[in-house]
Amino acid sequence: MRKLSPGGRRSSGFSLIEMLAVVFVVVMLTSLVSLNVGSGGADISRDNQVRQVSSLLSYALTEAEMSGADYGLLIYATDGFDDVALKGQWLRRFDQGWSAPVQVNTALETLDFEADIELELRLDEQPAVDFLPLEPDTNPPPQIILFAGGEMTPGELDWIDQRSGQLLYRLRWDLLGRMTLMPKGQEPDDFDD
Repeated sequence: MRKLSPGGRRSSGFSLIEMLAVVFVVVMLTSLVSLNVGSGGADISRDNQVRQVSSLLSYALTEAEMSGADYGLLIYATDGFDDVALKGQWLRRFDQGWSAPVQVNTALETLDFEADIELELRLDEQPAVDFLPLEPDTNPPPQIILFAGGEMTPGELDWIDQRSGQLLYRLRWDLLGRMTLMPKGQEPDDFDD
């Protein structure tokens, strides 16, 4: 019940209970929005990484064609001392074997994959690929090879959430280097004009 002021008018203010209710609602809405934005930010970051890997594979294929030398991507496990579980190293085939390419630009720098993501690489007509730690003084060949003739090892790379086991993204490519990005492993819809 509102009290009348000395002039006979009703006071126009909020009670303490009404103010607390409004503050509670605002806090709840802010919490929900921040949770959604937080997970959305991780999804955007992951989507950007998948697109970056796709673009870099296409770039390396073009570089292989232009230079007349094979390029490759070697994905390996880290020692676990940082927040990165897997890394990707770009390699170039020289007469002595595979080695890091000599680059003027920084396009083919080492890739860092998220720690809470598991990667699965499947290459056509080859056994499943295991990502092993790099041993000192070894020179392993890359798993994905981009040939100077304009072809590449066909296959697909899956990004899987380690906690839930859910497939988040699949990047598929064919012999000619055509990339297909598939969120949650779903084929993109065909657009008919």
